[in-house]
Amino acid sequence: MNTRPHTFWPALTVTAAALALSACAPTVNIGTPEPVKIDVQMRADIYTHDGKQPPAVAAADDPNATPAQRRYNRRAEIQDLKNNRVVGEGNDGLLSIRELPADAQYAAYAQLTVSAENADRAAEFKAKAEELQKPLHVYIKDFATKAYQASYPGEWVQTAGGEWVKR
Repeated sequence: MNTRPHTFWPALTVTAAALALSACAPTVNIGTPEPVKIDVQMRADIYTHDGKQPPAVAAADDPNATPAQRRYNRRAEIQDLKNNRVVGEGNDGLLSIRELPADAQYAAYAQLTVSAENADRAAEFKAKAEELQKPLHVYIKDFATKAYQASYPGEWVQTAGGEWVKR
């Protein structure tokens, strides 16, 4: 005679439930019907200052762009010239070449870039002064002050008195 018949059935019930649940585990497909596509656009500007050939023309030569767009496209080139102490911010709001590079090709590139930047700045000064209804000389003075304040240590800047200093 079995003295404990009821201990067998709960264990069997739990085992049967576990087997039933494990048999019903859903299959999860983590694959995709098509390969994943990634669309990347990249622009790389390469500059050298060790005697090798510089870029032939400024990156901002698009004649259909506005002066502000061309200045935006050229900002890295201008900062690079400032970092190399080739150009400085004048108190007239324009860039000036302070130390002409010895390499003739790089010097020509610097002159071309500064000339294009100054032309675009002059056009933008006129448009912004009209837009803000300020006299042109006041807008230029405000721009030059902001450029002076935004310059980094070691960059050439022209003081209000006309003296060129490295900030």
